[in-house]
Amino acid sequence: MLISPFKKVHSIHLLLIFSLVCLMNYQSLWSQVGDVQDSSQSEKARTKDDQLRQIQIDKAKLQMELAKKLMEKKEDELTNLRDMLQEANNIVTVQEVNRAEEEYERARATYEDAKLNLQNVELDSLKTAWHITILGTRRYEARDGREMFSITLKNSSLPVKLEESSKVLDREVIISAQIDDIFVSIKDQGEFSGQGAIVAIPYEVRIPSLKEGERKTLEFELVKDEVQDVVVSLKYLDIEEDRNIHLKQEEPYISVLSARRYKDADRRRLELVLKYGAVLDDSTSQSNEGDHADQSLIPPDEATTYTAAQEINNVYVSIQDEAQAIIGVPYEIRIPNLKDQQSKTLDFELRRNVDSIIVSLRYLEKVYPYKIHLEEDTRHISVISAKKYRINNQIMVNLRLKNTSTTESMPVNATPEEIAAANEIRSIFVSLKDIDPTNAAQPTNIAQPYEQKIPLLGYNDETNLTFQLQKDVDSIMIALKYPDLAEPDNRLVYLQKESEEDVVNVSSLQFSQEGNLGSPVTYDLTLDRLAETENTFQLRVINLLNRLSFEFQDAESQSRMSQVKFTQAQSKRDLSLIVYLPEELEASYLDETLEFYVAVIDEAEAGQLGGVNNRLSLSPEQIVQIKGGVERFELIPKGVPEIELFIPNAYHTIKMGEQISMTLKLRNIGTRDLVDIRMMIDVYTDWRYVVEPEVVSGLVRNEETEIRLTLIPSSDVGVGEYEAKVNAELTVDNRHFEAREKTVRVHIQSKTGLSVTTILFGLLLLLVIGIAIVTVRISRR
Repeated sequence: MLISPFKKVHSIHLLLIFSLVCLMNYQSLWSQVGDVQDSSQSEKARTKDDQLRQIQIDKAKLQMELAKKLMEKKEDELTNLRDMLQEANNIVTVQEVNRAEEEYERARATYEDAKLNLQNVELDSLKTAWHITILGTRRYEARDGREMFSITLKNSSLPVKLEESSKVLDREVIISAQIDDIFVSIKDQGEFSGQGAIVAIPYEVRIPSLKEGERKTLEFELVKDEVQDVVVSLKYLDIEEDRNIHLKQEEPYISVLSARRYKDADRRRLELVLKYGAVLDDSTSQSNEGDHADQSLIPPDEATTYTAAQEINNVYVSIQDEAQAIIGVPYEIRIPNLKDQQSKTLDFELRRNVDSIIVSLRYLEKVYPYKIHLEEDTRHISVISAKKYRINNQIMVNLRLKNTSTTESMPVNATPEEIAAANEIRSIFVSLKDIDPTNAAQPTNIAQPYEQKIPLLGYNDETNLTFQLQKDVDSIMIALKYPDLAEPDNRLVYLQKESEEDVVNVSSLQFSQEGNLGSPVTYDLTLDRLAETENTFQLRVINLLNRLSFEFQDAESQSRMSQVKFTQAQSKRDLSLIVYLPEELEASYLDETLEFYVAVIDEAEAGQLGGVNNRLSLSPEQIVQIKGGVERFELIPKGVPEIELFIPNAYHTIKMGEQISMTLKLRNIGTRDLVDIRMMIDVYTDWRYVVEPEVVSGLVRNEETEIRLTLIPSSDVGVGEYEAKVNAELTVDNRHFEAREKTVRVHIQSKTGLSVTTILFGLLLLLVIGIAIVTVRISRR
């Protein structure tokens, strides 16, 4: 392909410009390097290693900056060539654009490599930030006579932030402090440090991972005799370290093998077993690829036995609480002599009931306190059963308790008498409480007696307690208290329902009600069945007046029902009995108490009693013999007081000075007899009225009486329209009733025969005639 001279000249210009820019950038960057070196020399506090580290980082930064500048320049060139390619008279070929793209991609890859190189250089320069600390070593003799050596390592490293890499990537780059693949071996000190032979088995232990702050204890067997100094060789993160360690022989040690709390009659006792020589579990010395369990926190009384082959004299032992007050009697026991591997059993009486003690050992002019957590009190009371049942309509609860104390803390050869004496429980107080969800912290006693005492409950013995519930509940809290408990032992249990016969208890809070004729009366029904099997029962109403209809409804769904089903999950049902009163009822039933019953009986008894439409008519003797649940109800029908006031003529015309006399009719249209009906007249000021009678003493149902009313206008009353309000009121059962108010309108005329209206009408007629005459004359002209 031929290139025009103009394009060649343009390419030469671009190369010259690129060379000048690169030269300027290199001079600027090398001047920055010189400034950095000058500043490094000026910081006299830096060590040589720090200065070398900083120079390496600066060099990597410089390379990255150069790569970035070159990438940016290549990107600008590529952008310019693309723009020129889009022009109409472009002098750039596609090959030049493609070549520029390749140069830009190479420059960008170089820049990314420079960033990764900066992270690698910075990370290599910080390897000293990772460090493993040797917390301690221990040399001891195993139970089989082997010479043992243990070492505890700790990862003392902290997470490292790569400052320069974080700036470049515009995000925090933090390297975890975890160290992986740590290799540990124990060597003899040779002619040169770390060049000695390995003197411990296993020859090398690999720790797969050690997190920040994590500890690891390793155990080795020394295979070289009379080794006093060893070299601990550590290899990790391309780092090899040798630590010279002087081995120190363990001092004599007394282990606490066990501390057992038990009871002797009413006294608390403590059995303490001591042994000369610490004890470690053999399983902790087993290794998996040389990796050992962390024993840095394992007390010496749980490890492989080692001894110092000495004898300890005059060991003083006392039992203290956390406040270092002596609570064991005798206050201090002296052990004159304790030989290697010898055990000693001591017995104290505890003066306080505590869950932890401090065993204070004093020997070789030192005090060794051991905090021991004691086993929990093994004595326990089990609730075998809690049954709810009824006696004479009283809700009773029977509790069956058993002393099921365990005997794990007793010696193997303990006699039955000793076991029983150690596990008997005295002075047990039992109460039944109800938990209020709104105040669960303060439960309420709901049973009588409020508290019962069991003087003594022997080992494996049972006892029965009976309470009367003051509140019907499905679950209760059984509160047990006895002297060895710091807090009451509360058990929330579901009451098992029990009944000799499968009977549904019927109860109602609104068993006696009054109802007006023509309206319904609703009774609440609570059905409670103690048996826990599934069964269906029939609903019956006994001796309800035939003129009164009724229906049973479910309290939730409002559906009508004539029978009810109980299951184990639903032993209580809430229903409603609705009794409908007719509009009319004989006067003999009004204000009288009508007694009836509701019975819930099984299908067999329902078939024996018969009845129609869930109604039964039984004598008192038959009602008593019903086996199912029966509840007595009362209904007092009440008539509705209602009166009507009728005025035959409510409009009157009189002349000034005259009076209005009229007859009113008052009628009892309600469903009950009425007494003391008072007439109420509301007239204008200065008007007077006379009503006879003012109080009607009584009106039976549908009775009517006449009332005479005279209205007397005032003497100065003018011509016009006036009104008077007439009403009647009475009080029945402390409730106020009124009739519908009536209005009497009165038109008052003047005393002359010619009324104002007539005069006005005449004047209007004359005016019309005059207008007609004038109109005719004008039309003729």
